Amino acid sequence: MKTNSYLLLGLAAALAITPAAVADQFNFSFNGGGVSTSGTLWASPSSTPGTDQITNITGTFSDANVGVSGAITGLHQPVSYVSDTSVGVAFTSGGLSYDDLFYPAGDSPAVCFDPVTHELTYPFSGGQFDIFGVAFDIAGPGGYVAELWSNGNIPGAGLIYAAGLANATGLVDNPNAGPDSGTPPGVFGSFSATATPEPGSSLLLGIGLVGMIALWSRKSKRQDSSEA
Repeated sequence: MKTNSYLLLGLAAALAITPAAVADQFNFSFNGGGVSTSGTLWASPSSTPGTDQITNITGTFSDANVGVSGAITGLHQPVSYVSDTSVGVAFTSGGLSYDDLFYPAGDSPAVCFDPVTHELTYPFSGGQFDIFGVAFDIAGPGGYVAELWSNGNIPGAGLIYAAGLANATGLVDNPNAGPDSGTPPGVFGSFSATATPEPGSSLLLGIGLVGMIALWSRKSKRQDSSEA
């Protein structure tokens, strides 16, 4: 009985190390409206519970609407991590706003405030990004910067994710942008992000399991010897 108890405790301990490790790496994909992108993003917890800061992003991006495609070469610099968007938010030179925040639970808040009056100017929330989202550079000529964000849960439409593209001088593909458009900005599409284990966590789990099996084997041999 003791042997089995040791084994079960060891297995529990080995498994217990995995949740923290899988929390900061995500495989993502977006597809819709002629835009498709997929890859991996990494995020670390910020000082605000439930809000992560995206630390890196890789993958591929393609916008068939304007004939732009290439590898994702990382976050657009400088990164933002703006937690208080009521006092302003980062912009690329081409006009995309971003804060590089990620909400693993899909519960992003409404964060679009007027920087002067501090009044909420966009009321919708929800999704693994907020309305500002994450901006990243695209390899190749043209100096393209792409972005993914969430327009939130909109009555009658549900949760809407969107993508946009800009170069160094202006927006290249962001069809619904503008205060008089009557619809949220961006190229709409489906988005998913799934947490994945880091290689190190799998290694630690394997080491823990091997150790527990070895312990169980030694205990069993001792028990067999004492009973002989």
